[in-house]
Amino acid sequence: MNLIARFPLLSYFALAYLFTLGIEVPMMLAARGVVSWHLPEWLEALAAFGPFAAAILVLGFWRGEGAVSALLNSLVHWRAPLCWWAVTLLSPFVIMCLALQFTGDLPQLLSGELLLSLSAEGKWLELLVMGGLLRGLGEEPGWRGFALPVLRSRAGPLLATLCLWPVWVLWHLPSFLMRPEFALGAWIGFSMGILAAAALLTLLYDRTRSVLLVAIWHALINITRGIAGSASSESFLAFAQVTLALGVLIILYWIVFARREDAYEMA
Repeated sequence: MNLIARFPLLSYFALAYLFTLGIEVPMMLAARGVVSWHLPEWLEALAAFGPFAAAILVLGFWRGEGAVSALLNSLVHWRAPLCWWAVTLLSPFVIMCLALQFTGDLPQLLSGELLLSLSAEGKWLELLVMGGLLRGLGEEPGWRGFALPVLRSRAGPLLATLCLWPVWVLWHLPSFLMRPEFALGAWIGFSMGILAAAALLTLLYDRTRSVLLVAIWHALINITRGIAGSASSESFLAFAQVTLALGVLIILYWIVFARREDAYEMA
């Protein structure tokens, strides 16, 4: 336990990976035909809570029950400026509509054809619950509720985001490889989209200190990306490109206008 107190961030990353990959790597190997046995699909939902579980464990040993309570309280911290609620609730849908417009798939959405297709294929439960709600709730108390504040106490928003990005991307790799239809190009697009999402989530958390808001945004961006991906592979890539453009704007803002924002200490 002294090791956790001395290296809380590294301990957090190790435990988040250990929890999630311990479930998802066997599932990925089964999906790829490397092994013949299969784990129940519902375990993937449990794997999404690796970052949350790691944050609770590390905070408990490092800073005690008060820090754990503060993290849990942030999950219901809804008081934030209306402009940031608007960003949280609207920006994923704006990104989706722009992506569908660029690829010519927007009429599918406006006519209801795309949503009916998702219903007919029985994808809504997976999209809303597994891809949206459980991912947002399972990941954000860890990535933004724990790791980001630790990084921001030592660095500005850009450096903190760039440090967290590769850890967050690689954590997704086994889940990505479970789906053989995704190729290298999709992974590159996904990784760039994750960088942009990390930038927006850093900005959102810095401005609101609310794990609730970042979890909602995470859930909505996953849902809208899934809808775009159901339209076409081109729309999936366009979604990543539009998200990346938004992330680049945030990064440019940090570079030009806020190069040295004051770091803050964890609450």
